[in-house]
Amino acid sequence: MRRALALVVAAVLTSEGSAYIDTLYPLQQFIEESEVIAEGVVEKTDAKKGICLVRLKKSIKGKCPYALFRLNVGIGQEWHPEAVMPHLVAGAPAVIFYNAERRAEVYVNRFFLQFSGDAGQIAEKAWWSFTHVEVHCTRTFNGTAEELARILVDVQAGTIKPPPADPKAPPATKDAIKSLPVWGQPVDVEKLPAPFVRRDPSKPRKSRDPENPQGLEKGLAVQVFEGIWDSLPDFDALKPVATGTAAQFDLANRRRDEHYGLRFTGFIDIPREGAYTFHTTSDDGTRLRIGNEEIVTNDGVHVAKEASGEIPLKAGRHPITLLYFQGGGPAALEVLWEGPDLPKQKVPAAALTHTPAP
Repeated sequence: MRRALALVVAAVLTSEGSAYIDTLYPLQQFIEESEVIAEGVVEKTDAKKGICLVRLKKSIKGKCPYALFRLNVGIGQEWHPEAVMPHLVAGAPAVIFYNAERRAEVYVNRFFLQFSGDAGQIAEKAWWSFTHVEVHCTRTFNGTAEELARILVDVQAGTIKPPPADPKAPPATKDAIKSLPVWGQPVDVEKLPAPFVRRDPSKPRKSRDPENPQGLEKGLAVQVFEGIWDSLPDFDALKPVATGTAAQFDLANRRRDEHYGLRFTGFIDIPREGAYTFHTTSDDGTRLRIGNEEIVTNDGVHVAKEASGEIPLKAGRHPITLLYFQGGGPAALEVLWEGPDLPKQKVPAAALTHTPAP
Protein backbone atom coordinates (compact mmCIF):
# COMPACT_ATOMS: atom_id res chain seq x y z
CA MET A 1 0.00 0.00 0.00
CA ARG A 2 1.62 3.20 -1.16
CA ARG A 3 -1.16 5.40 0.21
CA ALA A 4 -4.02 5.28 2.65
CA LEU A 5 -5.64 1.92 1.97
CA ALA A 6 -7.77 -0.59 3.47
CA LEU A 7 -10.18 -1.56 6.14
CA VAL A 8 -13.36 -2.69 4.57
CA VAL A 9 -16.35 -2.78 6.87
CA ALA A 10 -19.47 -4.12 5.27
CA ALA A 11 -22.58 -2.70 6.85
CA VAL A 12 -24.61 -0.56 4.52
CA LEU A 13 -23.43 2.71 3.72
CA THR A 14 -20.79 4.60 2.49
CA SER A 15 -15.81 17.65 0.96
CA GLU A 16 -12.78 17.53 -0.03
CA GLY A 17 -10.48 15.93 2.53
CA SER A 18 -6.85 15.60 3.36
CA ALA A 19 -6.07 12.29 1.66
CA TYR A 20 -8.76 11.23 -0.77
CA ILE A 21 -8.00 8.47 -3.23
CA ASP A 22 -8.92 10.54 -6.27
CA THR A 23 -7.16 8.50 -8.96
CA LEU A 24 -8.70 5.39 -10.50
CA TYR A 25 -7.88 2.67 -7.94
CA PRO A 26 -8.62 -0.89 -9.17
CA LEU A 27 -9.53 -3.57 -6.65
CA GLN A 28 -6.39 -5.46 -7.65
CA GLN A 29 -4.34 -2.53 -6.34
CA PHE A 30 -6.21 -2.59 -3.03
CA ILE A 31 -5.38 -6.29 -2.73
CA GLU A 32 -1.70 -5.94 -3.64
CA GLU A 33 -1.11 -3.04 -1.26
CA SER A 34 -2.82 -4.66 1.73
CA GLU A 35 -0.85 -6.57 4.33
CA VAL A 36 -4.06 -8.04 5.70
CA ILE A 37 -7.56 -8.52 4.30
CA ALA A 38 -10.14 -9.86 6.73
CA GLU A 39 -13.88 -10.35 6.99
CA GLY A 40 -15.87 -9.16 9.98
CA VAL A 41 -19.28 -8.11 11.24
CA VAL A 42 -20.53 -4.99 13.03
CA GLU A 43 -21.11 -6.03 16.62
CA LYS A 44 -22.17 -2.81 18.31
CA THR A 45 -22.54 0.90 17.57
CA ASP A 46 -22.93 3.82 19.96
CA ALA A 47 -24.19 6.76 17.88
CA LYS A 48 -23.92 9.24 20.77
CA LYS A 49 -20.26 8.43 21.36
CA GLY A 50 -19.58 8.00 17.64
CA ILE A 51 -17.97 4.57 18.01
CA CYS A 52 -18.44 1.21 16.32
CA LEU A 53 -17.11 -2.27 17.16
CA VAL A 54 -16.45 -4.76 14.36
CA ARG A 55 -15.84 -8.41 15.28
CA LEU A 56 -13.36 -10.38 13.17
CA LYS A 57 -14.78 -13.45 11.41
CA LYS A 58 -11.83 -14.69 9.35
CA SER A 59 -8.68 -13.60 7.56
CA ILE A 60 -8.75 -13.57 3.76
CA LYS A 61 -5.15 -12.47 3.17
CA GLY A 62 -2.42 -12.61 5.80
CA LYS A 63 -3.16 -13.17 9.48
CA CYS A 64 -5.25 -10.59 11.32
CA PRO A 65 -4.35 -10.19 15.02
CA TYR A 66 -7.35 -7.97 15.77
CA ALA A 67 -10.23 -9.96 17.26
CA LEU A 68 -12.13 -6.67 17.55
CA PHE A 69 -11.80 -3.48 15.53
CA ARG A 70 -12.62 -0.41 17.62
CA LEU A 71 -13.64 2.37 15.24
CA ASN A 72 -13.80 6.01 16.32
CA VAL A 73 -16.20 7.27 13.65
CA GLY A 74 -17.36 10.48 15.29
CA ILE A 75 -14.08 12.33 14.77
CA GLY A 76 -14.32 12.19 10.98
CA GLN A 77 -14.45 15.37 8.93
CA GLU A 78 -17.40 17.51 7.85
CA TRP A 79 -20.63 15.62 7.02
CA HIS A 80 -19.00 12.18 6.88
CA PRO A 81 -19.68 10.86 10.45
CA GLU A 82 -23.29 12.02 10.28
CA ALA A 83 -23.80 10.17 6.99
CA VAL A 84 -21.93 7.02 8.04
CA MET A 85 -23.25 6.30 11.54
CA PRO A 86 -26.84 5.30 10.58
CA HIS A 87 -25.43 2.57 8.33
CA LEU A 88 -23.22 0.92 10.95
CA VAL A 89 -25.94 -1.40 12.23
CA ALA A 90 -25.35 -4.55 14.29
CA GLY A 91 -25.03 -7.62 12.10
CA ALA A 92 -23.79 -5.77 9.04
CA PRO A 93 -21.03 -7.79 7.31
CA ALA A 94 -17.52 -6.36 7.13
CA VAL A 95 -14.36 -6.87 5.10
CA ILE A 96 -11.07 -5.44 6.32
CA PHE A 97 -7.93 -4.29 4.45
CA TYR A 98 -4.93 -2.57 6.10
CA ASN A 99 -1.19 -2.10 5.58
CA ALA A 100 1.87 -2.28 7.82
CA GLU A 101 1.46 1.38 8.85
CA ARG A 102 -2.16 0.64 9.80
CA ARG A 103 -3.49 2.91 7.09
CA ALA A 104 -6.90 1.61 6.24
CA GLU A 105 -10.11 1.85 4.21
CA VAL A 106 -13.49 0.71 5.44
CA TYR A 107 -15.94 -0.64 2.88
CA VAL A 108 -19.49 -0.41 4.14
CA ASN A 109 -21.85 -2.28 1.86
CA ARG A 110 -21.32 -0.11 -1.18
CA PHE A 111 -18.61 2.44 -0.29
CA PHE A 112 -15.16 2.83 1.26
CA LEU A 113 -14.20 4.68 4.45
CA GLN A 114 -10.68 5.80 5.34
CA PHE A 115 -9.26 4.98 8.78
CA SER A 116 -5.86 5.14 10.45
CA GLY A 117 -4.59 3.07 13.37
CA ASP A 118 -1.63 3.00 15.75
CA ALA A 119 0.81 0.36 14.57
CA GLY A 120 2.60 0.48 17.93
CA GLN A 121 -0.46 -0.29 20.04
CA ILE A 122 -1.29 -3.85 21.06
CA ALA A 123 -4.29 -5.32 19.25
CA GLU A 124 -6.42 -5.57 22.41
CA LYS A 125 -6.24 -1.81 22.99
CA ALA A 126 -5.97 -0.44 19.47
CA TRP A 127 -8.40 2.15 18.08
CA TRP A 128 -8.89 3.17 14.46
CA SER A 129 -9.70 6.80 13.68
CA PHE A 130 -12.09 7.72 10.87
CA THR A 131 -11.25 10.54 8.46
CA HIS A 132 -13.67 10.46 5.52
CA VAL A 133 -15.68 8.53 2.95
CA GLU A 134 -13.59 7.69 -0.12
CA VAL A 135 -16.08 9.36 -2.42
CA HIS A 136 -14.29 8.37 -5.65
CA CYS A 137 -13.81 4.70 -4.82
CA THR A 138 -17.27 3.80 -6.08
CA ARG A 139 -15.23 3.33 -9.25
CA THR A 140 -13.26 0.57 -7.49
CA PHE A 141 -16.28 -1.45 -6.36
CA ASN A 142 -19.86 -0.57 -5.39
CA GLY A 143 -21.58 -3.89 -4.79
CA THR A 144 -22.47 -5.31 -1.39
CA ALA A 145 -19.87 -6.24 1.20
CA GLU A 146 -20.96 -9.87 0.99
CA GLU A 147 -20.20 -9.81 -2.75
CA LEU A 148 -16.86 -8.18 -2.12
CA ALA A 149 -15.89 -10.79 0.47
CA ARG A 150 -16.75 -13.67 -1.90
CA ILE A 151 -14.76 -12.04 -4.70
CA LEU A 152 -11.72 -11.56 -2.47
CA VAL A 153 -11.80 -15.19 -1.29
CA ASP A 154 -11.97 -16.40 -4.89
CA VAL A 155 -9.20 -14.04 -5.98
CA GLN A 156 -6.93 -15.29 -3.21
CA ALA A 157 -7.74 -18.87 -4.24
CA GLY A 158 -6.71 -18.02 -7.79
CA THR A 159 -10.03 -18.99 -9.35
CA ILE A 160 -11.03 -15.53 -10.60
CA LYS A 161 -9.55 -12.12 -11.33
CA PRO A 162 -10.78 -8.96 -9.58
CA PRO A 163 -13.48 -7.08 -11.50
CA PRO A 164 -12.22 -4.03 -13.40
CA ALA A 165 -12.71 -0.52 -12.08
CA ASP A 166 -15.46 1.57 -13.64
CA PRO A 167 -13.97 4.99 -14.47
CA LYS A 168 -17.42 6.46 -15.16
CA ALA A 169 -19.07 5.51 -11.87
CA PRO A 170 -20.15 8.76 -10.14
CA PRO A 171 -18.70 9.60 -6.72
CA ALA A 172 -20.54 8.94 -3.48
CA THR A 173 -22.19 12.01 -1.98
CA LYS A 174 -23.89 12.91 1.27
CA ASP A 175 -27.31 12.80 -0.40
CA ALA A 176 -26.60 9.46 -2.08
CA ILE A 177 -25.45 7.89 1.19
CA LYS A 178 -28.49 9.19 3.04
CA SER A 179 -30.83 7.68 0.45
CA LEU A 180 -29.01 4.31 0.38
CA PRO A 181 -30.94 1.61 2.29
CA VAL A 182 -29.16 0.50 5.45
CA TRP A 183 -28.11 -3.10 5.83
CA GLY A 184 -31.03 -5.43 6.43
CA GLN A 185 -33.58 -3.26 4.63
CA PRO A 186 -35.13 -4.34 1.30
CA VAL A 187 -33.11 -3.14 -1.69
CA ASP A 188 -34.41 -2.49 -5.20
CA VAL A 189 -31.21 -2.48 -7.25
CA GLU A 190 -33.00 -0.59 -10.02
CA LYS A 191 -33.63 2.33 -7.66
CA LEU A 192 -30.27 2.60 -5.91
CA PRO A 193 -28.61 6.05 -5.95
CA ALA A 194 -26.44 6.41 -9.05
CA PRO A 195 -23.04 5.99 -7.27
CA PHE A 196 -24.09 2.52 -6.06
CA VAL A 197 -25.52 1.10 -9.28
CA ARG A 198 -23.31 -1.69 -10.56
CA ARG A 199 -22.73 -1.95 -14.27
CA ASP A 200 -20.34 -3.62 -16.66
CA PRO A 201 -17.96 -0.86 -17.83
CA SER A 202 -17.36 -2.83 -21.05
CA LYS A 203 -21.03 -2.58 -22.04
CA PRO A 204 -22.71 0.64 -23.20
CA ARG A 205 -25.38 2.12 -20.95
CA LYS A 206 -28.96 2.50 -22.14
CA SER A 207 -29.78 6.04 -23.22
CA ARG A 208 -32.13 7.97 -20.97
CA ASP A 209 -35.59 8.74 -22.39
CA PRO A 210 -36.60 12.43 -22.54
CA GLU A 211 -39.68 13.85 -20.80
CA ASN A 212 -40.51 16.48 -23.46
CA PRO A 213 -43.08 18.44 -21.38
CA GLN A 214 -45.28 21.08 -22.95
CA GLY A 215 -45.73 24.75 -22.07
CA LEU A 216 -42.08 25.52 -21.29
CA GLU A 217 -40.53 28.97 -21.23
CA LYS A 218 -36.98 30.09 -22.01
CA GLY A 219 -34.34 30.02 -19.31
CA LEU A 220 -34.07 28.28 -15.95
CA ALA A 221 -35.96 28.66 -12.70
CA VAL A 222 -33.59 29.73 -9.94
CA GLN A 223 -33.83 29.92 -6.15
CA VAL A 224 -31.44 32.00 -4.06
CA PHE A 225 -30.39 30.97 -0.53
CA GLU A 226 -28.14 32.66 1.99
CA GLY A 227 -26.03 31.04 4.71
CA ILE A 228 -22.55 29.89 5.67
CA TRP A 229 -21.65 26.36 4.53
CA ASP A 230 -18.55 24.31 3.76
CA SER A 231 -20.43 21.90 1.51
CA LEU A 232 -23.70 21.97 -0.39
CA PRO A 233 -26.60 22.19 2.08
CA ASP A 234 -29.95 20.45 1.84
CA PHE A 235 -31.78 23.20 -0.07
CA ASP A 236 -35.09 21.36 0.43
CA ALA A 237 -34.80 22.12 4.15
CA LEU A 238 -34.13 25.83 3.56
CA LYS A 239 -36.37 28.72 2.54
CA PRO A 240 -35.12 30.71 -0.46
CA VAL A 241 -34.62 34.44 0.05
CA ALA A 242 -35.50 35.07 -3.59
CA THR A 243 -36.70 33.29 -6.71
CA GLY A 244 -36.55 34.15 -10.38
CA THR A 245 -35.30 33.01 -13.75
CA ALA A 246 -31.85 32.84 -15.33
CA ALA A 247 -30.97 32.73 -19.00
CA GLN A 248 -27.98 30.48 -18.27
CA PHE A 249 -26.01 28.94 -15.43
CA ASP A 250 -24.37 32.00 -13.91
CA LEU A 251 -24.24 34.08 -10.72
CA ALA A 252 -26.38 37.00 -11.90
CA ASN A 253 -29.24 36.19 -9.48
CA ARG A 254 -27.15 36.40 -6.31
CA ARG A 255 -28.07 39.15 -3.83
CA ARG A 256 -24.62 39.41 -2.24
CA ASP A 257 -21.05 38.42 -3.08
CA GLU A 258 -20.37 35.83 -0.37
CA HIS A 259 -22.14 33.07 1.57
CA TYR A 260 -25.02 32.21 -0.70
CA GLY A 261 -26.42 29.29 -2.65
CA LEU A 262 -28.29 28.87 -5.93
CA ARG A 263 -30.53 26.10 -7.20
CA PHE A 264 -31.22 26.06 -10.95
CA THR A 265 -33.97 23.79 -12.32
CA GLY A 266 -35.36 23.30 -15.79
CA PHE A 267 -34.87 21.24 -18.94
CA ILE A 268 -31.99 20.82 -21.35
CA ASP A 269 -32.67 20.13 -25.02
CA ILE A 270 -30.48 17.28 -26.30
CA PRO A 271 -30.02 17.60 -30.08
CA ARG A 272 -29.32 13.95 -30.90
CA GLU A 273 -28.93 10.61 -29.12
CA GLY A 274 -25.53 9.74 -27.71
CA ALA A 275 -23.17 10.03 -24.76
CA TYR A 276 -22.95 13.55 -23.33
CA THR A 277 -20.29 14.80 -20.94
CA PHE A 278 -21.14 17.66 -18.60
CA HIS A 279 -18.50 19.80 -16.88
CA THR A 280 -18.88 22.24 -14.00
CA THR A 281 -16.17 24.74 -13.14
CA SER A 282 -16.97 26.30 -9.79
CA ASP A 283 -15.70 28.14 -6.75
CA ASP A 284 -17.05 26.79 -4.45
CA GLY A 285 -19.17 23.64 -4.72
CA THR A 286 -21.55 22.38 -7.41
CA ARG A 287 -23.62 19.30 -8.15
CA LEU A 288 -25.36 18.61 -11.47
CA ARG A 289 -28.18 16.13 -12.03
CA ILE A 290 -30.04 14.93 -15.10
CA GLY A 291 -33.39 13.66 -13.88
CA ASN A 292 -32.62 11.92 -10.57
CA GLU A 293 -29.11 10.85 -11.60
CA GLU A 294 -26.15 12.74 -10.24
CA ILE A 295 -23.76 13.36 -13.13
CA VAL A 296 -21.18 15.82 -11.76
CA THR A 297 -20.04 16.25 -8.17
CA ASN A 298 -17.75 19.19 -7.51
CA ASP A 299 -18.63 19.85 -3.86
CA GLY A 300 -16.71 21.44 -1.01
CA VAL A 301 -14.83 24.68 -0.48
CA HIS A 302 -12.16 25.07 -3.15
CA VAL A 303 -10.71 27.37 -5.77
CA ALA A 304 -12.23 27.26 -9.23
CA LYS A 305 -11.84 23.73 -10.54
CA GLU A 306 -13.53 21.50 -13.08
CA ALA A 307 -15.31 18.19 -12.53
CA SER A 308 -17.05 16.09 -15.18
CA GLY A 309 -19.48 13.24 -15.70
CA GLU A 310 -21.08 11.39 -18.60
CA ILE A 311 -24.58 10.12 -19.34
CA PRO A 312 -26.14 8.61 -22.50
CA LEU A 313 -29.23 10.58 -23.54
CA LYS A 314 -31.86 10.32 -26.25
CA ALA A 315 -32.77 13.43 -28.23
CA GLY A 316 -35.31 15.68 -26.53
CA ARG A 317 -35.78 17.63 -23.30
CA HIS A 318 -34.43 16.18 -20.04
CA PRO A 319 -34.77 17.63 -16.51
CA ILE A 320 -31.60 19.32 -15.30
CA THR A 321 -30.73 20.60 -11.81
CA LEU A 322 -27.62 22.49 -10.76
CA LEU A 323 -26.81 23.21 -7.10
CA TYR A 324 -24.17 25.78 -6.21
CA PHE A 325 -22.86 27.40 -3.04
CA GLN A 326 -20.36 30.19 -2.39
CA GLY A 327 -18.44 29.85 0.88
CA GLY A 328 -16.50 33.12 0.89
CA GLY A 329 -13.79 34.78 -1.18
CA PRO A 330 -13.74 34.51 -4.99
CA ALA A 331 -16.70 32.99 -6.85
CA ALA A 332 -17.02 31.18 -10.18
CA LEU A 333 -19.64 29.15 -12.00
CA GLU A 334 -19.67 27.73 -15.51
CA VAL A 335 -21.39 24.69 -17.04
CA LEU A 336 -20.16 23.13 -20.28
CA TRP A 337 -21.22 20.14 -22.35
CA GLU A 338 -20.00 18.01 -25.22
CA GLY A 339 -21.50 15.16 -27.20
CA PRO A 340 -22.05 13.72 -30.69
CA ASP A 341 -20.85 16.35 -33.22
CA LEU A 342 -20.83 18.82 -30.31
CA PRO A 343 -17.39 20.07 -29.21
CA LYS A 344 -16.87 21.08 -25.60
CA GLN A 345 -18.56 24.45 -25.03
CA LYS A 346 -20.68 26.45 -22.63
CA VAL A 347 -24.29 25.25 -22.47
CA PRO A 348 -26.15 27.83 -24.58
CA ALA A 349 -29.24 29.66 -23.38
CA ALA A 350 -31.14 28.29 -26.39
CA ALA A 351 -30.89 24.75 -24.94
CA LEU A 352 -32.44 25.69 -21.57
CA THR A 353 -36.12 25.95 -20.65
CA HIS A 354 -38.25 25.69 -17.51
CA THR A 355 -41.82 25.13 -16.41
CA PRO A 356 -43.32 28.54 -15.55
CA ALA A 357 -44.60 29.12 -12.02
CA PRO A 358 -48.39 28.82 -11.70
